[in-house]
Amino acid sequence: MKRHVLLILLFISLFKYTYSQKLAVYRINNQSVINSGNITRSLLPDSSVINLFQGNGKFGCSYGPLGLHLNSSRLSKYGNTQYMHLEHRVRAKFGADYLIPLARIYWKEEPLKVNNYKQYQSFYDGTITTHFENDENKTTVTTWFDPIDQDLTGGKIEVNGSASDIVVDPFEKLDVHYGQKLAQVSKIEQSSDSWKIELTCLDTRSFIFLKTDADVQVLGTKLILKLHQGINEFLISVNHPVAINSSQSLKQSIDWWHSKWDQVGLLVLPDLHAQQMWIRSMALLLSTYSNGQFGISTPNGFTGNGWPFDFPQDLSYIHPVFLATGNLDIAKSWIEYWARQVSGMKEYTKRLLKVDGILCPWVFPYGDFKGFHNPTPPNECYYELHNSGYLARMAYETAILVNDENWTKENVLPLIKEIAMFYKNIVHKGTDGLWHISIKPSMGQDEMGGLNQDDYLCALFSAKYCFQKALELHLDADGSFQKILTEGLAFPTLKSKRGYYFSCKGSGEKDFGNQKHPVQLNDLAYLPINTQPDPTSLTAYNLRYEITQNAKKPFFHGWTLGEFLLAGSRVGNVEEWKKDWNNLRKSDYVDPDWIQVYETSGTHGSSFYNTTSGLIAQSLLNNIVSDWFGKLEIAKCNPWKGKIFVRNIYSLLGVKIDGEINNDAATLFLTAWKNAEFELFGEKIKMEKNKKIKINLNLKERQITMMAKM
Repeated sequence: MKRHVLLILLFISLFKYTYSQKLAVYRINNQSVINSGNITRSLLPDSSVINLFQGNGKFGCSYGPLGLHLNSSRLSKYGNTQYMHLEHRVRAKFGADYLIPLARIYWKEEPLKVNNYKQYQSFYDGTITTHFENDENKTTVTTWFDPIDQDLTGGKIEVNGSASDIVVDPFEKLDVHYGQKLAQVSKIEQSSDSWKIELTCLDTRSFIFLKTDADVQVLGTKLILKLHQGINEFLISVNHPVAINSSQSLKQSIDWWHSKWDQVGLLVLPDLHAQQMWIRSMALLLSTYSNGQFGISTPNGFTGNGWPFDFPQDLSYIHPVFLATGNLDIAKSWIEYWARQVSGMKEYTKRLLKVDGILCPWVFPYGDFKGFHNPTPPNECYYELHNSGYLARMAYETAILVNDENWTKENVLPLIKEIAMFYKNIVHKGTDGLWHISIKPSMGQDEMGGLNQDDYLCALFSAKYCFQKALELHLDADGSFQKILTEGLAFPTLKSKRGYYFSCKGSGEKDFGNQKHPVQLNDLAYLPINTQPDPTSLTAYNLRYEITQNAKKPFFHGWTLGEFLLAGSRVGNVEEWKKDWNNLRKSDYVDPDWIQVYETSGTHGSSFYNTTSGLIAQSLLNNIVSDWFGKLEIAKCNPWKGKIFVRNIYSLLGVKIDGEINNDAATLFLTAWKNAEFELFGEKIKMEKNKKIKINLNLKERQITMMAKM
């Protein structure tokens, strides 16, 4: 009852309405909506607790419960607290590129007991503020990462009484992926009004510049900040000196976040945890990725948890969120970044698999492809054949939103052409008249499905998608793509007696219940190759808990539960979606406060898993607005009672969607961002670019009750 009252009060504070004869405008109280996701703590935890993530798409970290990184005496089971920067990386074992940490900033002495404690993360402002008192001393820490100068982070520490010294500690001994032990040499010097730390590791040299009004002492390879009464400021910049003061940096950071939240696509949901998950997921993704051309962040962002690589597959689970919420600049920059590497990817594919075209690498280099994974990649996972289809989808859908023929010709057509050629070069026609995939080395998306198998289901899905898009984009020069699609890929040979597809030719019934990932749901979650749900995929969806290892416990490996949720949104099964949603906490897949997602159930050290956060954000949105099957679907899988608001949601069908859904009724305002023609509830709607219409819907009967031009 108490929670119900809180939700009512929240919604009263979030909205104001005005009405004119032509247009009902929903004036969302933007700050209140974003603040609904803020994190507030009023007790310093006695044990490990989820750290709080900050970043600007290039530079970031997680901070501990006392506002800075954790010192060596207070380690956390929830992962690392350290500065990570996309340009601080090395090429090491296997000729691979690895992000490596820069330094930590932490209290020399952490108080074990405090009172009047409060930690507050404001997503609207992009800041974390931590206040604590011990004895007669009061300390307040505020931190941010500057989204304008993306090499810059700042902090203000207000001291009333006295406070512990602060240590800026460069990393010297690095434990790098694949069991590597690397040395990083640091050298400190003072330059004018700041301190410079030079870091050298293998072929990498980076610089940290510290500017502060605190007293600084050098202790070996560390800098010690002795805080004074009042406000102590610090700015840390990577690879170039600090150019502005902390007040300027903080102001432009807050202004950027306010402007971003004013523009970004938004959902307002009547369920508290769903609303928190939407806001926090969007904040996490916007803090982790940007439109720069310096590389793309790792699955766990700037935490340093998990992997030091970026995975195109995982990015494809996030990319649709940026497209739908109007963050086209980020999505577009990724395609441009990959398009510049076409020749490198072709050479990589030819060297590893001896065929022409592009096998999208499982992980992408931060540098170029010269010497990358030379002579061979680290393990069999690097030969997953389905990856290229996900890269093709990102390129294709970005081209739709960019809506520029020249941009598409330069950045998208070369990618999709070479990807389609790769699949053409690894298929062959069998005696059954169907086209089969067979190449060694190879692996499927279900990592428990075996190496060097024929007809990986995930690869068949990707090949079909790429051939479809190559045809649509007039890239089928000799008609071979059409021939393969007409005669058919080898899907029927994988069909089981239960009515779903096996994960590959060699799997069969023995894999039932043993799959790590449910690849049978790929055409519901990852690759839109149908205009309606395929019966075999629907069967697989209904059997998803039986197909997937440990799902009934419940326990989920990797992004599996995120795929369950997203597939459920596209199927439209509300009760089954609720089951999956409730399993987020039951399976220890999210923390008790719904702040973030773990990489796998219970893997607390791999926190802030952007991959599944992207899938969950997609699912929340697609419950309400979806164009997956080539038509506009509204509230197809709405599990919530009460009012829902959408703002600035972009559809690939050519319209931007705003409006309100209230149980069985909806009022939508559609704005065409290009000439658009699409289906809604069985009716064809045609709109010219920049035109607007208002639509009233009866959701129970799936009918349009009123449509008016504006």
